[in-house]
Amino acid sequence: MSVVQTQLLRLSGLGDSAPEIERQLESWIESCPPAQLVSLIDPVALSLLNDAFANAGGCEGTVWLIDRAAGELVACYNSGEEAGRLVGFRQPVGQGIISMVFAQQQPYCENHIEASTGHDDTLDRKIAKHTTAMIAVPFYFAFGLRGVISCVQLAEAPRSREGFRSADVETLARAANLVERLLNGSLLTSLLGLGDGA
Repeated sequence: MSVVQTQLLRLSGLGDSAPEIERQLESWIESCPPAQLVSLIDPVALSLLNDAFANAGGCEGTVWLIDRAAGELVACYNSGEEAGRLVGFRQPVGQGIISMVFAQQQPYCENHIEASTGHDDTLDRKIAKHTTAMIAVPFYFAFGLRGVISCVQLAEAPRSREGFRSADVETLARAANLVERLLNGSLLTSLLGLGDGA
């Protein structure tokens, strides 16, 4: 089997524009509320996430995006039955496990989470359900940390197995990475005006 070497073609002088492109992108991201930013995650990316939630053994998953001005992580997408009540929920940064994952930028997995001192059950009480296990991974796109993706098992929902394994964390982290790449490609295509057609 032969290996084909590929090299990204770069227009001369385009590299000089990279800092400006990053500034423009950051400015646009910071001007958008989380509810608008989540619309960047198209149906293909949502399908990847939903498959990852299921493959990891989760009952449902949530995309949390940072609202820096408010100092909160906002639940902008949820794949579960209570999505209508859950989306829009705001978790103060510095409170709960989701915030810890955002601050430390490290994946987290815990079974029997109800016994964890770091678990904030405010959302559980809001939807009248009990989280028993959780995976949470940092979510990056547009050259920065933008939020967290979490996957949970609930006591009241059917699940394929009890608890999560380390392989399940890898499944969710890999999906988050793929979604990051899809979003970056889409954002850069739009920013550079590629594909607009004439």
